[in-house]
Amino acid sequence: MTGGSSGIDPCFVVVGDPCSEFVRTMVRLAREYQVEAVLCDDVYSAVAAMARAAGRRTFVVGLIRELAKEDNRFFQIAEANSLRCCCLMEKGPILESGGMLAAARTGAAIVGDAREVRAVLKEWLATGGHRAVRKSLYDLAEEDLRATEAELTALLGHGTDG
Repeated sequence: MTGGSSGIDPCFVVVGDPCSEFVRTMVRLAREYQVEAVLCDDVYSAVAAMARAAGRRTFVVGLIRELAKEDNRFFQIAEANSLRCCCLMEKGPILESGGMLAAARTGAAIVGDAREVRAVLKEWLATGGHRAVRKSLYDLAEEDLRATEAELTALLGHGTDG
């Protein structure tokens, strides 16, 4: 954990290997914005951290591969508790679309690079921690769908390469 907590301060839950560059980058980001960072090795400890932070504005960030474990149950828990999430998609040959759809349905931000988390965190802090609720994919704005399509195209390696 970094920083102190008054019990009402925002909480930034970072899910991932504590030795990874991703987690170190997220901790630096939390310090920069003076937000308490709670480090969790996996999604299971993240759920426990979310329970301990009940009543506080909580922002969860992690690799989509980790957050989508257990048949996307984490996203259901986050949505039920009105938590804002940000998922980092990893580049690779196999992408599980079920996790991306579950994340999108709950209003989670899906980014392709850890540097993009800054803008999502900044927006979350500016709006008092409120998040958009998506009851179905039909609620997504056209620009949300375009951004997702562009991200998927980049991650899958399709496009105007040649």
